[in-house]
Amino acid sequence: MPKLSQLISKIESSPTLSLNEKAKQLMEQGADVINLGIGEPLNDIPDGALEFAKQKLATRQIKYGPTGGIQPLKIAIQDYTKQHYGRLPALNNITVNVGAKQAIFNLLYVLLNPGDEVILLSPYWVSYPEIVKLVRGKLVLVETNDQFRPEIESILTAVTSDTRAIILNTPNNPTGAVYPTELIAALVDFCETRAIFLIMDDIYHQLVFDPAQWVPGYVFTSQSINKSHLIIINGVSKTFGMTGFRIGWTIGPENVIKAMEKIQSHTTSGASVLLQEAALGAMKDGDRTIRELKTFIKTNRDILIGELKKIKGLKLVDPSGAFYCFPDFRAFEAESQQLAALLLEKAFVATVPGIAFGREGFLRLSFTCSTEQIIESTARIRWAIDPDGPREISIAGKTIVCKWERNRKE
Repeated sequence: MPKLSQLISKIESSPTLSLNEKAKQLMEQGADVINLGIGEPLNDIPDGALEFAKQKLATRQIKYGPTGGIQPLKIAIQDYTKQHYGRLPALNNITVNVGAKQAIFNLLYVLLNPGDEVILLSPYWVSYPEIVKLVRGKLVLVETNDQFRPEIESILTAVTSDTRAIILNTPNNPTGAVYPTELIAALVDFCETRAIFLIMDDIYHQLVFDPAQWVPGYVFTSQSINKSHLIIINGVSKTFGMTGFRIGWTIGPENVIKAMEKIQSHTTSGASVLLQEAALGAMKDGDRTIRELKTFIKTNRDILIGELKKIKGLKLVDPSGAFYCFPDFRAFEAESQQLAALLLEKAFVATVPGIAFGREGFLRLSFTCSTEQIIESTARIRWAIDPDGPREISIAGKTIVCKWERNRKE
C-alpha cells in the first residue's frame, strides 16, 4: 500500500458528509431513512438564482473568472455587508471562495505559522479542528456552559502569547446557540486591543428566532476594516439554501484578502462564474426565500423540541438559531457513535454523533427535512431508546419489534 504523509494520517474525514453518504446508500437499497444528519435546508433556490444562472448559460461563455470573484457579486456583497453589518467594505476587502469552508481554510493558511494557537469554543463545527491541523496550527479548546454559551473569562484564560486567532460561530453549529451581545462586545474589544484575529463565521446569521438577536462584530469596533482584526466569513449555502453552489466569501484587511487570493490562485482558482451569477441573483432576489425558510425551520424546531421533551431523561437546550439542536442522550447511551449507529440501523434515522463536535453523549439533529419527517423521526427515536416507549413501530408499512434492552439512568 502506498505510503501517505504524516499530516494526512492525523486528519479525520467529515463525519457529517460520510454519514450522509451512508444514509443515501440505505435509501438506495430501499430503506425509509429520515436524515437528521445533514445541514442542508429543504427549499427551492431563489428565483433570482435560477434566472441569473439561465442568463449566463444562454451566453454559452462559461470561462475562467477572477480568482477573487466577479465584480458584480463583490458589489452585491458590499451592499449586503452595509445592510447587515453597518459597514461598506471596499472591493479589495472582499474575496469570493468556493464555499465558506474554503474561505476558512485559506484564511487560516495565511494567518498561521506552525504551532500558532487557534481557540475553538466547544462544541464546535466538525471541520474547524481538522482545518487547523491541516495548516499546522495548534488547537486550544474552551468549553461552553450548560447553555452552550462561552464565558469570556474562560476564553481570556486560554489566551497565550502564541494565540493567533479565535473562531466564533453564532448562531452556532451544532447547538443552535446565539451568543450574548455582551460576549461579542467584550471579545471584539479584547481581540482588537491584543491584535488577535477574531474570525466570525456568520454563515447562519439571518436564521435567528425571536427573542434572540444576532449582532455583527463591527458594531463594537471603530477600527477601519484594513486595521481591524475582525475577519467575516459568510456565504449563500445556509441562509439561501444553496449548499450545492459552493459560494462563500471573506471580508477582511486588504493584505489578508490578497494573501488568501494568492493561495486560491494555486488551488481551485476562482469559483465557477456560473455559480457566482446564481449567487448574485439570490442576493438581489432572495428575501422571500429567507423569510419562507425561517418560517419553515422554526415550525420544525418547535415540533422537534416539543416531541423530544416528552422523552423522560433526555436533556435539551432550546436552539435560538440555525437549524440544529444538540440533545444530551447520556441517560440512555454514553457513547454517541454507538447511539447514532443504533438509530440509523434500527430506526432508520440518521444523526451525527456529538463526539464529532467535541461533546460525547450528545447527538446533533438537523430539522431541515419535511415537517412530517420531523414528527416521524421523533416517534422512531423514542421507540428505539425510551423504556417507556412502545415496543412496536410501523416503518414503511412494516411492523418492527424492539428486541434490544432500553435503559434509562435515573
